[in-house]
Amino acid sequence: MKRHKVVVAGALGLVGRGVVEHLSGMGEWDIVGVSRRPPDFESRAQFVSVDLLDREGCRQRLGGLTGVTHIVYAAVNEQRDLVSGWRQRGHTEANVAMLLNLFEVLEAGSPDLQHVTLLQGAKAYGAHFGAFPLPARETDPRHMPPNFYYEQEDYLRARQRGKPWSWTILRPPLIVGFAVGSAMNMLTTIAAYAAICRELGLPFRFPGSNLTHIAQAVDTRLLARAIHWAATTPACANEIFNVTNGDCYTWERLWLRFAKVLGVEYGSPQPYPLTQGMADKEPLWQGIVARHGLRPYRLADLTSWPYADWQFAKPVNSYLSTIKLRQAGFHDCVDTEEMYVDWFGRLRRENIIP
Repeated sequence: MKRHKVVVAGALGLVGRGVVEHLSGMGEWDIVGVSRRPPDFESRAQFVSVDLLDREGCRQRLGGLTGVTHIVYAAVNEQRDLVSGWRQRGHTEANVAMLLNLFEVLEAGSPDLQHVTLLQGAKAYGAHFGAFPLPARETDPRHMPPNFYYEQEDYLRARQRGKPWSWTILRPPLIVGFAVGSAMNMLTTIAAYAAICRELGLPFRFPGSNLTHIAQAVDTRLLARAIHWAATTPACANEIFNVTNGDCYTWERLWLRFAKVLGVEYGSPQPYPLTQGMADKEPLWQGIVARHGLRPYRLADLTSWPYADWQFAKPVNSYLSTIKLRQAGFHDCVDTEEMYVDWFGRLRRENIIP
C-alpha cells in the first residue's frame, strides 16, 4: 500500500476537522494537523500548534516535517468585524502571509510533494458584495480586489510552474459541520438559537429577511470526500471546481423542519439581529448546559451570530454550477435538509446540544 503524508492547515476548523476525520479512516494516510489550539477531538493525526502569521514560528515548528506528499490548506484569518473585514486590505494581507509562511517551509522540506488543495468559496464570485451572475462558473471573471482568494491562487499558480506537484482549488458555498470556535458555523448557531428560544418559552422565529431566496450548502463530510478525490485524481491537476451538496434550499422550507427536529415551537418570521439579541445569553446557555449535562462549551465557542445575521439577510439568490465537477468524475451528493437532521442528531448524541 502506497503511503501518503498530508498536512492539513486549519485542522480544527469546519473543513479541516472534516478532512482529518475522513482521512483518519484510511490507513494509507499519515496526517499532520496544523492549528493554533490543541485538538479538542480524538484522531490518529499528529498535531502541530503554530500561528501561521508567525513566520519564524512556522520555520521552527514546521521545518522538521519531512516527506509531505499532500497539503490541504483550509486555514483562514478573520477580522474582528467579520463581514466588513472581508472587504479590507488587511484581511487579504494576513491570509496571503499565512499561506506563504506555511507553504514555503513545507515545500523546501518535501521533495516528494504531489498535490496542494486550496479552499476558496462563493466570495470568489463576489457573494460578499451582493448579486453575482448565476449559476456561478469557475471561468467567471474576478470582481474588484482586494480578495485574498485571488492572491493566494496567483501565488500557487506562479510557484507551481515547472514543479512536479499540482494544485486544485475548491469553492464550496455555505459549509455545514461541527467545529469549536469557528467564525462561520451555522449548524450550532441555529441549534443554540433554538435551544434558547425553547428555554425562554418563545417561538422559533426565522430572524432574517431572505426566507424564500435560493441558496446552496455543502456537508463537511462530502467536502472531505471531494478533497480526497481531488488530491488523488490526475484530472484535477491545476483546476478549480465548485462543490456543493447538489441541491438547493430556502430557509422557509428548512425552518419548519428545524423547529420539529429541535423540539421548539415554530413561529412566524420576525427580523431580529442575533448579534445584539444573543449578546447577554451566556448565563442562560450555561443553565441549559448544566441542566442537560452538555459539554461545557461557551456560547461563543459554538455560535457565530454575525455570520448568521449575514446569511439570514442576504437579499440575493446564490447558485454555484457543479457541472465541471460532475464532468470530471465526482458525483457524490447529499440532501441538504436531511444533512441538517443528521448533524443535529449527532450533536445530541455527543452532548453538544440538548
